Amino acid sequence: MRLIPSLVLIVLLSPALAEEPPPPQIEDIYKTDAATDVITLSDGKTALYVRQRVDQASRTLKQSLWQVDDTGKAAAVEEGEPDASSPMLSPDGKWIVFLSTRAFADGTPAFQPVPPYSDPAADIWLMSVAGGKAIPLGGKAKPYGRVITDKFYGRVAFSPDGKKLLFVADEGRDLRTEAEKRNNVLIVRDDQGEGYEGYGPTQVWVADLKEAPDDAAAAKITKLTPGDFWYGDPQWSPDGSFIVCHANRNAEQESARYSINHNYDLWKITLADQSIEQLTTGPGPEFSPRIAPDGKRLVCLSSPRFKGPHIDVFNLLVVDLDSQAASSHVVFDHHGKGMDKPPYLAPTTPLPDNCWRDNQRVWFNAISGVKSRTQAVNLDAGPQAIEDTPPPPPPARSPLIPRSSPEIGKRLRAEDEIIHWKSFDGLEIEGVLTKPPASIAKPPFKLLVMPHGGPHHRATSGAGFDTQFFATRGYAVFQPNFRGSTGYGLKFLDADHNDFGGGDMKDILTGIDFLVKEGIADRDRQFVYGVSYGGYMTSWLVGQTTQFRAAVAQNAVTDLNVMWHLSDLQSWTEHDMSGMPWDVAERMRQHSPLTYANKVRTPTLILHATNDRRCPVAMGKMFHRALKENGVETQMVLYPDEGHPIKQLPHREDVLTRVLDWFEQHDKPK
Repeated sequence: MRLIPSLVLIVLLSPALAEEPPPPQIEDIYKTDAATDVITLSDGKTALYVRQRVDQASRTLKQSLWQVDDTGKAAAVEEGEPDASSPMLSPDGKWIVFLSTRAFADGTPAFQPVPPYSDPAADIWLMSVAGGKAIPLGGKAKPYGRVITDKFYGRVAFSPDGKKLLFVADEGRDLRTEAEKRNNVLIVRDDQGEGYEGYGPTQVWVADLKEAPDDAAAAKITKLTPGDFWYGDPQWSPDGSFIVCHANRNAEQESARYSINHNYDLWKITLADQSIEQLTTGPGPEFSPRIAPDGKRLVCLSSPRFKGPHIDVFNLLVVDLDSQAASSHVVFDHHGKGMDKPPYLAPTTPLPDNCWRDNQRVWFNAISGVKSRTQAVNLDAGPQAIEDTPPPPPPARSPLIPRSSPEIGKRLRAEDEIIHWKSFDGLEIEGVLTKPPASIAKPPFKLLVMPHGGPHHRATSGAGFDTQFFATRGYAVFQPNFRGSTGYGLKFLDADHNDFGGGDMKDILTGIDFLVKEGIADRDRQFVYGVSYGGYMTSWLVGQTTQFRAAVAQNAVTDLNVMWHLSDLQSWTEHDMSGMPWDVAERMRQHSPLTYANKVRTPTLILHATNDRRCPVAMGKMFHRALKENGVETQMVLYPDEGHPIKQLPHREDVLTRVLDWFEQHDKPK
């Protein structure tokens, strides 16, 4: 008789247990199928979008134009689904402009390719909303080379009247001499480094569009910008008579990827005579210009520091365009008096394209700790933040658009939370903790510390695939926003100056102690995995402590001297170590993980991209050699044709599975 209640209990519980979805699977990265860049056409019954999905044969992400009607029927716009991205609608609603890597109709490449680890190059194509074939902007006779697809330099925009198209591209020139080509040698030339290899200096171009395009959409294409400088982010004036862009036209050039700290100025170019006028002259960067609706002034981002931190606290700068000589003023100086209690949060980069609410009010994005916020100011009323209606939301997702990644289905999710603790000196530190679901593990959890890169960056949530992958396999993932992180003001940003591996490491270790004390983390089962500066911190931690069972350092900075000499970003070490390698040699040695390689006892896996310009592979090889010579259990894995971010899907699969296997292999008492 007593068996019956037990049987009933089993029957009641079994469906609930069966309903729990599985955790994220590594195969999910090959099941991406998403609709992006959605455009609802004027009839309200048709939506055009870019379908991004993985080609299973090549295991690469492909993107093509699709459309769906009000019956829910979705279909590719072009036969064979050639590459297409970043579509936009012309002001009259008749044309779609988009970027593509496709060749011309006869198979001739539209441009010379760039290396696979650089930002992909493209050309511009137009297609009638009514249908028909895609038409190249300039065709084979085009005067430009590769259209750049990044977000700091690149931009494509119709003129206010829709008759012209503004864009950014290089000239497609081969800079090699005939002797170089004949003898197969390469002269080292300065370039923009990470993400930009293969490109020449980017210029601003304007195309006069034909009313009835034939073999090409442009009747004439004009280069507006002079000299071999990198120009970017051009903006139309409201009347279409001039444009404003940013450029560093100085002798000292450096990469702009993840780093905006050189002397970028704003430049006004009048279309009628192509005259160029310098609008700003600050010592640091002025960039991301946005022109007011009446064309009388603009706002941009600025910093007073030249070769400061790779990501700084930026000011909002107003430039007067209505006077004979341009003048400018900072709305509030986040580097000056009162910066501890600013009237509004510092804006983040870039400024929104639609940041002007009217001719007085401007809104922008800002960060406060792990949170992202919007702020607004009235430029004519003073610097105090104003209560404003929310900025215009992005267009609502069309109900016609298919659901994203239907093959993946529901997945078990780990919840994250924001935690705070006091560091060794009383400074309050914030971080993100993502705990395993209750069905996977119980506290105290094995702990995976994932320090962010930068160091002037931050962790915001545990929603990313990598974090969820580890958390749903029993790891509490801890992402500390140690001193030097963005989002906490200028003093906090600068608090790791000349002190890499000092206070920031202690912030992390006191955070771990807090989690152990709270019963969240297991004192004896701790692991660490970091990328870039997170890789620096991983390499540093294993040379300073033995509390981790295993470590993984990916694309890590391991030697500050080598970083200055081989990286594309010399200002990174010059600023944060306050000098050149020959001036501060001892400081660089003291703050380099390689210096302490003989003290490492933690099994350490080293992952490195072969074409990383930011943190060159030599540093990974040096650290690996040092660990091997000192008898540390180690392995090094190289990822060909990858830059600083490892992007190729098979490589991402390998990284995640290899990291997890490394940790599981060493999850045993020392």
